[in-house]
Amino acid sequence: MIGGGSAGYHAASTASSAGLRVGLIESAERFGGLCILRGCMPTKTLLRSAEIAQLVRESDELGIHSSSPRVDWPAVRRRKDELVEEFASYRRVSAEKLANVEIIRGRAEFLGPDSIKVGAEVLSAPKFAVTTGSEIAIPPLPGLAEVGYIDSDAAQTLDRLPESLLVIGGGAVALEFAQLFLRLGVAVTVVQRSAHVLSGMDSAIGIALAGYLEREGMTIVTETSISRFDRAPDGRKQVTVDTPSGERKFAAEEILVALGRRPATRGLGLDRAGVDTDRGWILVNTRMQTSNPDIYAAGDCIGPEVGPLQVVHTAVQQGQIIGNNVAGKTQDFDLRVVPQAVFTDPSVGVVGLSEQEARARHSSVIVAQETFEDQGKALTMGQNKGLVKMVADGVTGELLGVHVLGPEAADLIHEAVVAMHYRATADEFARIPHLHPTLAEIMVDPAEELAAMLPLPAAAG
Repeated sequence: MIGGGSAGYHAASTASSAGLRVGLIESAERFGGLCILRGCMPTKTLLRSAEIAQLVRESDELGIHSSSPRVDWPAVRRRKDELVEEFASYRRVSAEKLANVEIIRGRAEFLGPDSIKVGAEVLSAPKFAVTTGSEIAIPPLPGLAEVGYIDSDAAQTLDRLPESLLVIGGGAVALEFAQLFLRLGVAVTVVQRSAHVLSGMDSAIGIALAGYLEREGMTIVTETSISRFDRAPDGRKQVTVDTPSGERKFAAEEILVALGRRPATRGLGLDRAGVDTDRGWILVNTRMQTSNPDIYAAGDCIGPEVGPLQVVHTAVQQGQIIGNNVAGKTQDFDLRVVPQAVFTDPSVGVVGLSEQEARARHSSVIVAQETFEDQGKALTMGQNKGLVKMVADGVTGELLGVHVLGPEAADLIHEAVVAMHYRATADEFARIPHLHPTLAEIMVDPAEELAAMLPLPAAAG
């Protein structure tokens, strides 16, 4: 296993549990991969602090009167660092305890289809797995390097908060950091190329989320084409963009570039191993095999047919599939049911096809939508922003996609994941009892609407 992140660790753990001997190669100083060290865990720790600050600001609505929150950024960072170290230490110890697994430190390079070099050592094996993850991608935008910028890694380690921030990008990472800094007292402007933020998701989600973020005080500019970066007359960093209404300029103390990631596969010698790639992304089948059937790949470094989804639960699942397949237990990855989340407030939880994708693939599609505005539990919480949108096949009623924007969306989406895993219809979903009062009740309403749209079954006899 080349790479000790989530995919590599779980591939090694699964294979070792089947009695196989495994070499787990890691070049980084600490175990854990992106999720533990610079992704999921640190960013959600920071977001929780920002969420508490916002809850304090909004507490008057609930009859709790408090002074304005004072953000102690060094203390917020310190808590994040301590938790990351705890998670990383736990992962390292867990890896060291795996039976039949030898941890090998160093950078790997394929010498051929059945051998690699790690440092001065040459290693051979009947099977290999590449789980090297991804790295931040910074496009060569005019003037950006000269002006200077931060990325999602540097944003977590700033010594102080800037007074203002330009966020370049409108995906999950961009929006999470944008709201984080906004709630910590930074003036934030988001510059997005597409017509709406979260352009890879159902348009209803991105459009609605942008509205909530703007009402909170964020500036969001869409349909832009960046012309250049330079310095404004007051010395701040500035971006000039072309928009449908003409050229516009936006300036801030700092610029955060969040335009995606690229596969960390450079220098691996994949061509010498007979492994096909597409712009660096490793091409795999549903059993996670590359063009060389004895070499597997999983996690953020694969794509585009089975990725890159760049979410840790997918990396974990794909790693386990590798472990099972090399042990002779055939298993395939089901791209049909892969949940995704965006941890903004309101948060996003998604599984399956968007309405646009469903209409492109199915001859008959029905759609229903319900908002949280009048949802009982959401009203009691003072958290009634958002909506639930369900997409189903118009003939069979099978759920094709569920999209949640609202409180605890990343948790609510899981019942849709289970339903879609078992290919439930809207009618079957609607008949599942839900507790009252709960946020989950809202999932029933669009399902009932969809069920009412379906043709009645033919009479027997």
